[in-house]
Amino acid sequence: MSADKEALFSLAGRMHVLLRREINRIIDVEWMCADPVYAKEVIKLARTVDSDELHKLAERVEEVHPRLPRIERFVAPIPQHEESKYVATLR
Repeated sequence: MSADKEALFSLAGRMHVLLRREINRIIDVEWMCADPVYAKEVIKLARTVDSDELHKLAERVEEVHPRLPRIERFVAPIPQHEESKYVATLR
């Protein structure tokens, strides 16, 4: 098993435990690792639960799963405020 598959299996197992604990829902860990459609549905389910840890796990599964399409995340640059022309001087 490659490192990515091991990481995915570990993440899916953790999601299984948390979903069982939070909403008493059982998922199939092996099927989640094999089927991208099922993985998307489990991720969607995890995002409906009010749990920061599940949300983080869902994001991590999206990053690691080899059969899910990669989502390019756009990070907007932080605007640099130019110093005002009249700061510390009279107009």
